[in-house]
Amino acid sequence: MNHPDLENWWAVQAIIASYNHVYQVVYQTAYETRGIIGVSIYGDAPIAPYPYEFLALTSSPKDVVEAIRAYPMHGQGYALDIFHEKPSVRGLKADYILAGYEFVRTGPILGLQFPVRIRSNLSSIHKAVKVREAEHANETLSAENEHLPLRGLCGKHIHNFYAEADGQAVGWAQLVTVYPGVGYLNQVYVMNAFRNRGIGRALVERAHLHCMRINLEHMVLIPSDMALQMYRRLGYRPLAYFTAFRPRDKE
Repeated sequence: MNHPDLENWWAVQAIIASYNHVYQVVYQTAYETRGIIGVSIYGDAPIAPYPYEFLALTSSPKDVVEAIRAYPMHGQGYALDIFHEKPSVRGLKADYILAGYEFVRTGPILGLQFPVRIRSNLSSIHKAVKVREAEHANETLSAENEHLPLRGLCGKHIHNFYAEADGQAVGWAQLVTVYPGVGYLNQVYVMNAFRNRGIGRALVERAHLHCMRINLEHMVLIPSDMALQMYRRLGYRPLAYFTAFRPRDKE
């Protein structure tokens, strides 16, 4: 399905396909399309505070709301993501607030076109292929509640990299390559004591290198507020935006 108002709809599709692929491999979640909405079905997987996430595949609030109301959720909680071309869309918040929703946040979807130059020293960045490599990384990452998911090692489109300093893992990144021609950077994390040393950039550039080796054309991601400037310095630019809502509690 094409989105009538998004030139870079492919980037949104790549992100939807990629993160749902990771969750399916690691947590056995599910994803389905119901006409004009996509539905990520999380159940009790420890990845979200709600069992469902709806993704609007059209720009019509009325149609999206009707499709969600027709979905058999049995009163369970959910979130809703709306995708748009510009940072703000006139009337978007008002339409969904009137329909019973609460605004959560708006964020960018960033993209980068390959090839790019690799400027970081990648000698301390390693790809975790074997269980013992992931377990070695998790020995220190787990101190900050981070870990390379062992089940992800079984997915041929899921690539985990970790950064080492003084013989221990101090950060990691996850690249997903399930969508044709596009890589998705699902995760980048650097432990608190090792930030501002270029480790995050090196992890990202290691993912860039892998993408170029397998002839991908683009990388897409959703940045954290903390990492936004780093991605801009690396050449990432906004391709689209999303706004998240949740149903307003009934009084």
